[in-house]
Amino acid sequence: MKKVILFMVLSIVGIATLIAQGNNDKIEALKVAFITKRLNLSPEESQKFWPIYNQYEAEKKQNRLSTIGSVKELKEDGDLTNAEAEVAIAKFVEFKSKEVDLIKKYIAEFRKILPATKIAKLVTAEDKFKKMLTKQAQQGGGQWQQNFYQNGGR
Repeated sequence: MKKVILFMVLSIVGIATLIAQGNNDKIEALKVAFITKRLNLSPEESQKFWPIYNQYEAEKKQNRLSTIGSVKELKEDGDLTNAEAEVAIAKFVEFKSKEVDLIKKYIAEFRKILPATKIAKLVTAEDKFKKMLTKQAQQGGGQWQQNFYQNGGR
């Protein structure tokens, strides 16, 4: 019963947030609701999980922005010399290496508060959420919020 009430509250808060904020905030609110539902987080787990997850997301974003900026500086049009291509490849490998290190770091943090089953569900929930957003964008995106709620995030 508590889980149903928690989900309803999160949904109501999510909808209110969606109405009041911009697109990025709308997507983040949908993501919170989606992950919370998929992981079936208890209120206690949710309280501990989200601050850690938000820090994880912030570090992922910082890593992505620093890499994108350095690779983008090479050439906007993608017409690289061999030397520039080597630098771009090295930057890409460095980015992926940092990404793996970050995943390892935060899985260790998540293990302190969640069972392995929920951590595994997190990986698939993030992937499923990205695919859902991509699919909605390809379909024109006009009704993506409505479709999200009608399909239960599926």
